[in-house]
Amino acid sequence: MQSARISGSRLRPVADFLESVGFVSKGDKKLLDHSAQKEYYDKIVERYMKFCAQHNKNLDAALTSLPASSSSDVTSNPAAAQSSTRSNPAERAGPPPSAELSTLLLSLRKLREAILATAATTPATFSQRVHVFSIRLSIRAQHPPSYFPSLRYSLEMLHSKSHPLPDCEVKEIVSYLILDFACRQNDMVSAFEWRARARKEYGFESQAIDSVLGALMHDNWVVFWQIHKSVDSYMRAVMNWAVGRVRRQALKAVGSAYLNVHVSWIVGGCTGDEENWTWEKLAEAEKLGWEKEGDKIIIRRPKVRPPPKPAPVPHS
Repeated sequence: MQSARISGSRLRPVADFLESVGFVSKGDKKLLDHSAQKEYYDKIVERYMKFCAQHNKNLDAALTSLPASSSSDVTSNPAAAQSSTRSNPAERAGPPPSAELSTLLLSLRKLREAILATAATTPATFSQRVHVFSIRLSIRAQHPPSYFPSLRYSLEMLHSKSHPLPDCEVKEIVSYLILDFACRQNDMVSAFEWRARARKEYGFESQAIDSVLGALMHDNWVVFWQIHKSVDSYMRAVMNWAVGRVRRQALKAVGSAYLNVHVSWIVGGCTGDEENWTWEKLAEAEKLGWEKEGDKIIIRRPKVRPPPKPAPVPHS
């Protein structure tokens, strides 16, 4: 009997260390000690590095694998991962990327909540490190409820005279905040207000941010795509919230100005990504009714004027 119990226990799934910790707001006290917080954070970072290594062949897809959530509640959890339907045995060995990503984001939320509860005793530098890491990961995962509150909290609460963030991190966080207002929320007023405030309070200057704001204000998709290609993966991830809007504005402008265009010009110019877009994919995504003839896209055909009526023959 004892042998059977031992054998049965071996078949039980090993408890996930990250998931075994609960939320402080729900009464869990495991993370109210700084040494426990540091151990938990190190485990999150270790799991994230493993996640990157496991999905290194297509990391962008893995990082954006969370199902879209219709919730506008900034305190909501990441959407629940769908069950895996993969048939490859090697892929079935681990959780789907969306499940692991959800676990990482929820774990960071638990840790941030615990740090807030122990703010009087938790070292400021540790709190800053956790929030910056959380911001970067959740931006790549395109999960605003995880990064947007932390952007403002990091600037307004964690960046203090006694414990200032490094200048490079202040500039980084300000850039994400301005881009989020402009690209995701389409709130240009707040974007410009934050740019002005950041210049005054932090000495913030960024030609890339100025160019993005100008491109969005003036519907200059050419400049937008240029900046989109030149910035790092984090800024590009925030800019990605606006790519559909910019693409549709470009198509609208082209459609009103031209009768026909070369297919590569419209695909590359309007999407900013000729490598991953084709005319067929673009036409389906934007429901375009334009026709393709050879290498040309016929937007509209000139109206054929009827021949002039012959002048009446005068009667003699």
